[in-house]
Amino acid sequence: MKRLITAFVIIYFCSAPSYSQFGMKAAFPNMTFPLMTELVSVNDGTGRIFVLTQRGVIYVFPDSAGTSNPKVFLDLTDSVSQTGAETGLLGLAFHPSYPGNGYFYVDYTTNQLPLRSKISRFSVSPNNPDSAIKSSEFVILTLAQPYQNHNGGHLVFGPDGYLYISFGDGGNGGDPNNYAQNRSVLLGKLLRINVDSASGGNNYSIPVTNPFYGNTNGWRQEIYAWGLRNTWKYCFDLPTGRLWAGDVGEASWEEIDIIESGKNYGW
Repeated sequence: MKRLITAFVIIYFCSAPSYSQFGMKAAFPNMTFPLMTELVSVNDGTGRIFVLTQRGVIYVFPDSAGTSNPKVFLDLTDSVSQTGAETGLLGLAFHPSYPGNGYFYVDYTTNQLPLRSKISRFSVSPNNPDSAIKSSEFVILTLAQPYQNHNGGHLVFGPDGYLYISFGDGGNGGDPNNYAQNRSVLLGKLLRINVDSASGGNNYSIPVTNPFYGNTNGWRQEIYAWGLRNTWKYCFDLPTGRLWAGDVGEASWEEIDIIESGKNYGW
């Protein structure tokens, strides 16, 4: 898992008479976040930025270079695994209708044994947009994790309005249980679910356009793509709708993949 442990930076473009070059400039020089795992903006027109830290705190602050005092939006340190490795608070996504419903979703590994990942929905306070209601947690999905590494954890709402969730192969070296190639389990997969409805005894439903929807082979219908080692980050290219993902290699190679529905990425 790639970690950012100092203030994050932005890359800016500089022109020169005969060549171009890149440089780096501190975007928020007055702030430092320990073990930062994610940076997310919110779709409510406020321009605010949210930062996750691995140990369980979500901070919020305005998009201003002079900002120096981020506020605590949600503190989950008493629920999040503190064991280190690749556990912790790993993902955050705001519902496409967040300005109206106040829902956001997080992915974290719990501090309870056996170790497991939890996808939960929370609500923002109706009286304070910079504060979430901790007691509003509504668990969407849980998944047992056999090891402390390769927990995945990224969350993104796609242009289709569905929630995309990454889970790594469960950890250790070489995927000893071959989880990524086993379509009857969720490890080593990218999932796509509908969080706006519930069916089949779950707190979500399966989009009928998922590649294994309605299959009779025992394959998990949540699966959108499989054969992944640990898709730590991914995003949609909005002009084209393509889904780009970074997958962690083992001995020699790292991957950048264009994720397509139903495809096997070989791990």
